[in-house]
Amino acid sequence: MAISADSSCASLDPAQPLSEVPPMSLFDSWAKPIAPFQIAEDVWYVGTENLSSVLITSPEGHILIDAALETSAPLIRANIKSLGFNVTDIKYLLNSHARLDQAGGLARLKMWSGGQLVASPDNASQLARGGKSDFALGDALPFPPVHVDKIIQDKASFSLGAIQVTALFTPGHLPGATSWKIELSNGQELLYADSLATPGYHLINNKNYPNLIADLRHSFDLLASQSPDIFIANKGNRFKLTDKLRRYYSGDKEAFIDRDGLKHYVDASRESFEEQLASQQQVNTGATNE
Repeated sequence: MAISADSSCASLDPAQPLSEVPPMSLFDSWAKPIAPFQIAEDVWYVGTENLSSVLITSPEGHILIDAALETSAPLIRANIKSLGFNVTDIKYLLNSHARLDQAGGLARLKMWSGGQLVASPDNASQLARGGKSDFALGDALPFPPVHVDKIIQDKASFSLGAIQVTALFTPGHLPGATSWKIELSNGQELLYADSLATPGYHLINNKNYPNLIADLRHSFDLLASQSPDIFIANKGNRFKLTDKLRRYYSGDKEAFIDRDGLKHYVDASRESFEEQLASQQQVNTGATNE
C-alpha cells in the first residue's frame, strides 16, 4: 500500500475539529525515573517508568531510540553513564513519532552526543516544527525543535557494525510514525513498535489527515507480519514492562524475549480502533438521519 507523502500537514484545516489535549500531569506521571537495566545482549533500557528509551550498543558506537520528555533528557544521559557507556559514543538517534513524550529530549541528547538523528520524511518535518501543526492536537504540545540529519524511506536499512536497522513506516498515530526493526549482532531480532493508538481522534473524513483510517489498517497488517524475538513499544505498558521487569529482577534473564507480544499488541490495538471507528460511524449515521 502506498503511504501518503504529503500528510504531515504543516497547515491545518480550520474546519477540522482537533482532539482533546492530554494534561501535562499525565505525561509527568509517565516520566517517573526507574533504574536502567539490560533487556538483552547489547540492548539496554534507559527510559522512564512508562516512556521508553532504548540504547543498543556496539564496539563501533551506539544507537538510541526515543528520548521521552525534554525534562527526561538528563535522566536518560545519567542512565547511560551509570551503565558504563558514554553518551558521546551514540552515533544514531531514532524516533518513533514527533510528540513531546517521545521526541521532547531529542534536541538535548543530539547536542550532547553529536549523533545523527534519523527519521521518516513526515516525522522529520514534524520534528523540525517542534510538534506544532500536529494534525490532531494543533500547537498545544510543543517541544524543542530538532533537525533530522538522515531522512530514511520505508523499509530502508542502514548498519552500524554488525547491527542492521530497518525503518518500518507505521503511520496512523501520526503520519510520520515509524517502527524500527533491529537485527542484533547475536542474530536476534528486536522490533521497537510505535503507537497504534487513536486517542480522541476524529477518524472519519479527517481534513487534516484524510488517509488516517487506511494508514492505520496498513500499520496493523505490517506489524502483524513481523516475528521478532524481542518486542518493545514506545510506552512501557504496551509491552508489559512492569511485569517483565518483575520477572527480570526475580532472576529471569530472558524476561524480555517475547515472540508473541507484538501480535497481542497489534490485536488489542486493532480491536480498540475498530470499536472506536464503529462508534463514530454510528454517531455520524444518526446525525445524518435526523
